[in-house]
Amino acid sequence: MYKKTLQIIGCICVISQLSFTKSVDPISGNEVVISINAGIEQGIVSPNIMGFNIVYSYESDVGWQSGSGKVPAMIKALGASQLRYPGGTVVTKYHWENPTGQGWSDSWSPDFNSSKNTDPSTYMDIDEYLGVIKKQKIEPLLGINMGSGMKYNRVQDGVNEAVRLMKHCLAKGVKIKYYYLDNEPYQHDANFTYTSEQYAEAVNTYVPAMKNVDPDIKIIVNTHPNTENYTKALLAKAGKNIDFVDVHMYWRFKNATFENWKKEGLMKHRGLKPYREQKDIFEKIFADAGFPNIKLVVLEWNIGPAGEGNTPPTEAQSALMVSEQFTQYIQSGLFMSTFWPLSWPSPAFRALLNAKEEYRPNRMYGMFALYKDVLRQQKVSSKSTQKNLVNLAVKSTDGKTMWVYLINKEQDQNVLDIKLDLDGFNAKSYGAVGFDAEDTADAGHAIHEVKLSKIDTKHYQIQVPKNAFAKITFKK
Repeated sequence: MYKKTLQIIGCICVISQLSFTKSVDPISGNEVVISINAGIEQGIVSPNIMGFNIVYSYESDVGWQSGSGKVPAMIKALGASQLRYPGGTVVTKYHWENPTGQGWSDSWSPDFNSSKNTDPSTYMDIDEYLGVIKKQKIEPLLGINMGSGMKYNRVQDGVNEAVRLMKHCLAKGVKIKYYYLDNEPYQHDANFTYTSEQYAEAVNTYVPAMKNVDPDIKIIVNTHPNTENYTKALLAKAGKNIDFVDVHMYWRFKNATFENWKKEGLMKHRGLKPYREQKDIFEKIFADAGFPNIKLVVLEWNIGPAGEGNTPPTEAQSALMVSEQFTQYIQSGLFMSTFWPLSWPSPAFRALLNAKEEYRPNRMYGMFALYKDVLRQQKVSSKSTQKNLVNLAVKSTDGKTMWVYLINKEQDQNVLDIKLDLDGFNAKSYGAVGFDAEDTADAGHAIHEVKLSKIDTKHYQIQVPKNAFAKITFKK
């Protein structure tokens, strides 16, 4: 399975060797033009934008092997820079020195039932996580449990626990740069549900003690995604101890159907503004509060669940929907994001890997593999005459390669006939791959060659069906 997965990635990356061409319906409608200017640079694609969430209690030893297993190798093959540990809500109940495998139960609780603890082989403890980090040279992103101390009136015990965790990591030879403090503190299912003022006070209590151990750490807090007042109150009281603010973004939670995706145009956060605008929206809030150096990160994101009574998207549809969300994050210049979840114990279209089938890569994995090339590379200007054609252009920092991403959401035509106007980049070779929402091949094999024609030294032609994705590679 592992060798097969790496072969799939190789096929995706070496597009000139692909032989199968996806057939499309005849062209209808007018030609669409994508104007790309390689000379107008728009910032480096952050390597930290490709990250994933580990839920410690669901990650068994067999797949990871402290960094030597097939799962970390698959993650590294994507170019992932972040692995968030020990997860989301579980961090508010997690005690690193005595893990139980009961992710949503707190061993500090008077009624904790230790008989339900799972075998250590069924979960990832801190040393196993650090082993993955060291072996694969992936940036750690480590959570601090503040919720237990607040809930059980043991705040100082919680601070001491965090300090010991930091010292333990350093003793193991891993210097953690990014720490996130609790998770969704505003939610009813958090171990302790904070007001913004309570959360700010906790941040002000923990951060000085943590910086006594390592003054170079960066602190990430998690604010309410729907309430601007929560963020403002948090910053007013604790902004001096904050480096990044995390906002979780699940598209259309409990209403994330493929039909809704087709109707929306650009995907929007809370149905209000596109994801590509969120960085500037939130960072203006931070700046207006007096903290222009605080940046936005998104440590949990995905399409939401379909909701009761709704038809959930297929794997291929989900991968297409998520590709747009991810493309918008890249367009925005977002510094860091971690996709939720890496795996889940039950078959789940929204996960990267299917843990029940020996960590089989879902379609989501093949989609993310198509973005590996552009991490750390330079975004350039890309404009379309069709508003429902999502587009992104990135050139390599050495100037030798150009990648163009297209996601066709135009519903009025079966196929878009697209002309690429490539200014400032003279390509010697070119090729394209893609997938569409109706692909039904086995997971990992839905990526196919897409016909790309050269008109002259500056212009190219490609046909993209509706509800389809294409990645074009030009090389000098």
